[in-house]
Amino acid sequence: MAVIFEGRLHDQKGVFNAVVQRVRHLREVADGCAIDVHMIEGYDRGLNRWLHSTRRIADRPAVAHVDTVDVHMHWFCHSLMDTVRHKVLHQPAKAYRQWLSHLADELQGYDLLSAHDRIAGAAAAMASERYGMPHYITWHGYSIHSDAATDPVYRADTIELLQHATCNFFVSRGLERYARQTLTDRFVSEILYNGASAEFHRYDEPTRCQLRTQRGIGSDERVVGFVGRMDPVKNVSLLDDIFDEIRIHYTRPLRFVALGDGPLRKQVELLMRERGINCLMPGNVPHTQMPEWMNCIDVLVLPSQKEGLPLVALEAIQCGANVVATDVMGTAEAVGAANAVALDDNLVENLARRAVQMLNGEVVQQLPPGMSWAATARRELEIYLGRAVGSA
Repeated sequence: MAVIFEGRLHDQKGVFNAVVQRVRHLREVADGCAIDVHMIEGYDRGLNRWLHSTRRIADRPAVAHVDTVDVHMHWFCHSLMDTVRHKVLHQPAKAYRQWLSHLADELQGYDLLSAHDRIAGAAAAMASERYGMPHYITWHGYSIHSDAATDPVYRADTIELLQHATCNFFVSRGLERYARQTLTDRFVSEILYNGASAEFHRYDEPTRCQLRTQRGIGSDERVVGFVGRMDPVKNVSLLDDIFDEIRIHYTRPLRFVALGDGPLRKQVELLMRERGINCLMPGNVPHTQMPEWMNCIDVLVLPSQKEGLPLVALEAIQCGANVVATDVMGTAEAVGAANAVALDDNLVENLARRAVQMLNGEVVQQLPPGMSWAATARRELEIYLGRAVGSA
């Protein structure tokens, strides 16, 4: 089988990490099944790079070795004409579709295709139509709740992909429900939860104390953190209000941490300084350091407007932290209904109140038993075998 996804080689968190973990665990249970991994990464040159404020990518390897998984890289240079067609004329990106069509031909010969989100799903759908193999698409969130909700071209593409996939995997029931309510209900689906990788676990207390000291965190300080992209979807413009409300109601020593990068990072930094909030903001932390940071955090707050299933919540809980989040799509499935607050005018107060209860030791959280990579791999294999036999 072939696994196809879109990602960024320099940023191996989020969907990138989820795909690698799924493949690793699927290989453990799928004896005799060869699994090839293909990643699509787009990049910009010249005026396009200036328009999109993207980083220069000089090194474009054919194969990347990631955590025992060989990832076959497929690089595509975005064209300026495609940008004009999409952003100005609201038409499909012609050059990109042609490139995906060529990629689809490279997928010939596999027995099964497993794609992640819209771009990879399009390549898998083309290959499936031409060569007759079943194809499955996993939806992690953004393609459904953001791209399809705001862009008419993406919306039409996503609806077509949902309707024609052999089966659609959603990372939460909330995300699946959102897709049926806002896009189309004419698709076959299953729920395959994400999990937290083994690197995320509770360290012993001496190690945790040492990590905090290295980051300038006092031994008597409790740490409240945010982890994620600094953009409007994550609602980071409320972080200073939330942190301020927490420090008003929790009188013991506190330190705040905000990990991540994005278009609103400078705004968040400015608001923190203006309000005198003692907040560490190290930016986009390498994925290898994330377990260490999670072991420094006591309470993680996620005020997102939209979430498929927040992987950072699972990772934080696995490291012994508590998590409070907005009740959007799949968050309550991960953190528990009591720790998911309504996305309304009382969000700041309610989220801060629950965070203070967590800081006071009044809340105990554990990962739901179904949210593990081992359970997901077993269920995924069952679906593949069952549907492959039925299709034949």
